Amino acid sequence: MVFEGGDVMNRMHQDGLKVLRIKGIIYSLILILIFIGEMVAAYFFEWPNQMTLGIISVVLIVLIPLVFVFLIPKYRYAHFKYQYDTYGVFIQNGICFIKQYRVPLYRVQNIEIEEGWLMRRFHLANIELSTAGGNVSIELIHKTQAQKLNVFVKQHGMMETYDASEENENPNDENEAKI
Repeated sequence: MVFEGGDVMNRMHQDGLKVLRIKGIIYSLILILIFIGEMVAAYFFEWPNQMTLGIISVVLIVLIPLVFVFLIPKYRYAHFKYQYDTYGVFIQNGICFIKQYRVPLYRVQNIEIEEGWLMRRFHLANIELSTAGGNVSIELIHKTQAQKLNVFVKQHGMMETYDASEENENPNDENEAKI
């Protein structure tokens, strides 16, 4: 996809796909342990419909890793794109429903760079831009790129400052109306 300025959209770092898959493995293992515990409890406490619960649990034990380790990371990597220029940041993400966000730089109030223990191992970071209307996040980009974007937004966001004189060109008009 090409940005309005003619630039190609940036993607999350290639190692971001590895991080998403490792997180998927961790989530899958937790859910698999829960389903195994449910099957053991059904057996020992002689729950009715043990066979139905067992079949459903086995199917979920097979499907959960496929979804969390392969499908979701692949689609998140494929659909996440971002771009920035002197006017704003454009972010596109989603799995089923693709959302697009455009954040003007002068609206950014706060910038946070987040690193988890797994992202730190791969030198990745998330950068979160906070505005009065909400937050947007650029996920799993290289740490140096996140720091460059942080500096860029701080420098260019300060250029367009609020000018109170535009709103109230002649402040004496209010005083004359009161007299």
